[in-house]
Amino acid sequence: MKKLLLFTMAGIALSTASRAQFSEFQNNVGATPFTLSSDNNTFQIGGRVSFYYENRFLKANQDNLSHNGFDVKDADLDFLGKTASKFTYEFHLSVIDLATAAATLNTANPANPGIKAGYLQYTGFPVYIKFGYDKLPFSQGSLSEVYGTPMWSHANLYGGDLFSRRDIGLTLQAPLWKHRINLYGGVYSGMGENFFEYGNDASGRFEYVGRAEFSYPGKMKYHVIDEENSPIVQFRVAANARYEDKTQPNGGNVVTSYPDAPGAYGIRMINGKRGVYGGDAVILFKGISATFETDMVRAQPADANDPLYYGTSTTVNGKYVKAGGYAAGLNYNWQQIRSVFSVMYEDFNANDLAINATGAQSAGEQAWLYLGYAYKVNGFNSVFKFEYYRPTVESANLNPLKYYGQIRVGYQIVF
Repeated sequence: MKKLLLFTMAGIALSTASRAQFSEFQNNVGATPFTLSSDNNTFQIGGRVSFYYENRFLKANQDNLSHNGFDVKDADLDFLGKTASKFTYEFHLSVIDLATAAATLNTANPANPGIKAGYLQYTGFPVYIKFGYDKLPFSQGSLSEVYGTPMWSHANLYGGDLFSRRDIGLTLQAPLWKHRINLYGGVYSGMGENFFEYGNDASGRFEYVGRAEFSYPGKMKYHVIDEENSPIVQFRVAANARYEDKTQPNGGNVVTSYPDAPGAYGIRMINGKRGVYGGDAVILFKGISATFETDMVRAQPADANDPLYYGTSTTVNGKYVKAGGYAAGLNYNWQQIRSVFSVMYEDFNANDLAINATGAQSAGEQAWLYLGYAYKVNGFNSVFKFEYYRPTVESANLNPLKYYGQIRVGYQIVF
C-alpha cells in the first residue's frame, strides 16, 4: 500500500504542478476534455463515468444472486500533457478501483486496476523513450479501450488472466514510414499489475516484450469500431511476443509469496520460464470492422511437481504447459440510427494438461459468445450499452460456472 500511496501522491503532484501539457488522447473516442495551452505546451484533463445493471441466469440449484444488481464500471480521471521540449506524460487513475484496493489491500486486478497509467515519454528522438507504468505493447485486444465498443469488458483471452496488461518499466518505440510501421520493445518488472502490491519479485529478473505492426494506408489508433465509416479499406496486422524467467531462488514458491499474481488459472506468473506469443489484425471499411487475435502461452515450471503439470510425467508434458486460443469479432456502425452492433467469439484452453474427474485430457478448454449493442447519443462519449454473453464450452475443472448466461445494461459518459 505504501507504493500505491506514494505513486498516487506523485502523480497528483505532477499533474497539478505542470503548467500545460498534452493535446491528444492516444485512444480517444471523441471526447473534448478540459484543456489549457500556453507556448506550445498543453495540459488536459479528461475521464469517464459508467455504470450498469448486471443479471446472471443461474443454473438449477444455484440461489446466490449477488451478481444481480447495479455496479459502477468506471469513475476515472485522466491527466495528460505535452511540453514544447517534446516530453509527454499521462497519469490515469480509477477512483472506484482505488477505493476498492484500499478496502481489500489488493491493487492487482488486471481488468480494473486502480492506477491505469503513470509515465513520462520523450519523443524528440527517432526512437521514442517511455519510462513508467502503462499498458504493455502486446495484444490488440488489450491495447484497445473497451469503452470504445458496445462491450463492457475485454475477452477472457486478453483480459488479464493469461498475461498482465500493464507493468512498470522502459518502452522504446520506433515509428517508421509515417507511423504505418511501428516497432516496440521493452523491459519491465514482470510483476504486471501486482507491482504496486508486492514490488519486484525475489528472482530479480525482468520481462521482455516486443511488438511489430503494419497499418495501411496510414496510421491507425487502437479503435475496433469504424465510427468514421471509412470510404477506403484500412487495416493493421501485428505480431508480438514476451518472455520472462521468474524461477524463485532457494526453492521459493510464487503462489505463497505472491498469492494473486498467478491469476485465475495459475499461469499469469509462474515459478519458472514463460513465453507468450501471438498475432492480431483489424480491418475497417464503410462502417464494418472485423478483428482477430490469437495468443499462446508456453510455460515451463521449474518444479517437476508443480500443480500446473497435473501430475503428468515428463514424457507426457515435455516439461512445459500450453495455454491460449483465439478471439474473433465483427462490428457494424449504422450511423443513420446511431447504433453499433457487435458479435465476438473466443475459444481458449487455460491449461492443455488439465485433467477432469474422468481422467480426460484438455479439460481446460472453454469458449464464449458475446453480443453487444450501443446507442450513441454523442458517439461513445455518451452512450447506452447492452452486452450479452454466454459460455458455449465450459471447463468444469478450471472454471466451473454457476450461470449459463449474463446481460449487462448501462450508460457511459466520457469527458
